[in-house]
Amino acid sequence: MHKKLAMVATVAVMALFVVGCGGSASPTPKPAESAATTRIVELEIGASAITPATVEVKKGETITFNAKNVSDTEVELIVGLKTDVDADSGDSLKEAEEIAPGAIKSVTYTFDGDGPYAYGDQIGDHYAAGAKGDIVLAP
Repeated sequence: MHKKLAMVATVAVMALFVVGCGGSASPTPKPAESAATTRIVELEIGASAITPATVEVKKGETITFNAKNVSDTEVELIVGLKTDVDADSGDSLKEAEEIAPGAIKSVTYTFDGDGPYAYGDQIGDHYAAGAKGDIVLAP
């Protein structure tokens, strides 16, 4: 009798253990995914060029531009509407200023308008010399 009772108790405990470990219990909720993911684009900025010269983005996409200064002089990175970048002025601009030679600074931008967008370095004559790039909105 004691053996039967012990066996029944063991089976009951095992059944509770299986249910407690997820057998028929509700699944554990997964953490919520971020609503907006950020893509990283690596840029190299010199006094007369930015590589890459063109970046393709989707409307609504958020991009973090990591700008590495590959020149021997200070540079900056400005990102925004092309007209604002060209003028080095405007509400759409975000910028990383005073990037020392060899240093890296970042700018994060969400492309939620119709563009056109651009980026560049407006220190001294860098922009006129070619330190600029286009941001193309993908369909």
